[in-house]
Amino acid sequence: MSGGPAGSLAQVGSEPLAAPMVGTSAATRPPYVIDTSVAVKWYIPEAHSAEARRYMDKAIDRHAPDYLPAESASVVLKRVRTRDEALRLTADEGNMVMAALQTAPVQLHASVPLIALAFALAAEVGTSLYDGLFLALAIQLGGQLVTADQKLLAKDQASPHAPHVRWIEVAP
Repeated sequence: MSGGPAGSLAQVGSEPLAAPMVGTSAATRPPYVIDTSVAVKWYIPEAHSAEARRYMDKAIDRHAPDYLPAESASVVLKRVRTRDEALRLTADEGNMVMAALQTAPVQLHASVPLIALAFALAAEVGTSLYDGLFLALAIQLGGQLVTADQKLLAKDQASPHAPHVRWIEVAP
């Protein structure tokens, strides 16, 4: 996670952080695999939160490995435990974010069938297996992985899988 909070947890800008309903996919857009760095920005105001929220549009077809809730919970816990005042969430704020993430508008896919491909991709690209799960799902769905993780983006962009990865600032 980068950057400090840009507003309150209950509200970012003028829009509340309630999770919208998942809409039907638009015929012209690929399925988007939302990684943890993007999903957390939906509910924790920080750098690129506004760009992340564009991927909450009802017309977008969002997906993630079923690992997303666990990884997101880990990120929230780190924010609750940090000594950095600019990044710290109170326990109540952490619970609010966790509740929102539990209803995040993302279709989850079983990780187990993705592990072999994720392992091969992670070995090839130089990422963690967990990041490989997100890329494997994007490839399997014929979509794009949306990330706010610059290191992950750089590794994936330097690989043959670059067409399956997109930076958070690129509009859907």
